Amino acid sequence: MTVGAARTSEMVLRARMAIRGLDMALDREPALFIEQDGTHWLNEQANFFVAEKGLSCEDLVERIKSGGGRLREILLQDIRLELIGLPGGGLLVLLKNAPRGAGPKFSLTPKERQVLIMLIKGLSNKQIAKGLKMSPGTVNSHLDNIYRKFGCSGRLQACLTALNKGFICLPEGKKRQKAAY
Repeated sequence: MTVGAARTSEMVLRARMAIRGLDMALDREPALFIEQDGTHWLNEQANFFVAEKGLSCEDLVERIKSGGGRLREILLQDIRLELIGLPGGGLLVLLKNAPRGAGPKFSLTPKERQVLIMLIKGLSNKQIAKGLKMSPGTVNSHLDNIYRKFGCSGRLQACLTALNKGFICLPEGKKRQKAAY
């Protein structure tokens, strides 16, 4: 669809204003830039923000990369990540405190998190038990706790809740193991 000259001028003006707004945001807001190859840069505010939240920068970048191609916003614990795709494939991420109640209202133990990650990869309870060197009964207990904390009743719902809320992100490029049915 072709637009008229007046509409084109208005769109160009809006684009320039958006670029100026991003430029100002880089000066005052925590921001992270990620190249397609995974190299990244944080501004001074982002370095402070990440340290204050007790996060590993590499873990944060990995989580963003895993969802960044498909999402515009990720909620990670109490952090809202606004993702802006840039020409040439880079990604600008603005880091913000999430509004109260916006993030997940649950916390998982490290073992529950490991079980959930393997569940998301499509592994059966037996495969999870073998991989984590625990009994299938212990896997069931962890799954029951995850379902209770997420307020859901099944594997698929737990996986979707974890992925949609940014609670767990799968790294891109890793092969998923097929579940044995």
